[in-house]
Amino acid sequence: MEQFVRLNNKGVSLVEVMVALLIALLVFFAMMQTALVGIDSNVRNLLRDEAVSVAQQQMDKARNVAYDALVSGTETVRRNIRNLKDPDDPSKDIAFNTTTTVTELSNNKQINILVTWQWKGTNYSHSITTIRKTS
Repeated sequence: MEQFVRLNNKGVSLVEVMVALLIALLVFFAMMQTALVGIDSNVRNLLRDEAVSVAQQQMDKARNVAYDALVSGTETVRRNIRNLKDPDDPSKDIAFNTTTTVTELSNNKQINILVTWQWKGTNYSHSITTIRKTS
């Protein structure tokens, strides 16, 4: 009569399964954190791109105003970007505050557009400048 001999009588114990699940859980948490950092970075880039667009539109407005009518001022521009809302007032779209500064130079005017916005408690800004000659 032949005897059947088990060559490997070891299996996976409950402790080993629990350790493997714990390691998998830690890996998933790390991947989730990486995804959240990526999403936040994408949102900041979207807001910066929108600020560049707002600055360009404000500069175009300043270029289309009569030379003698160029004055400094401020304006708030609200934009709907992926349904993001203003952190100060969730019923409103994201606010981009623009400050136009007109500086008299000899026979020219320097126009500076500063766009500021806030995201997650951090202030950001973008600025563009041009020179406009007399007509």
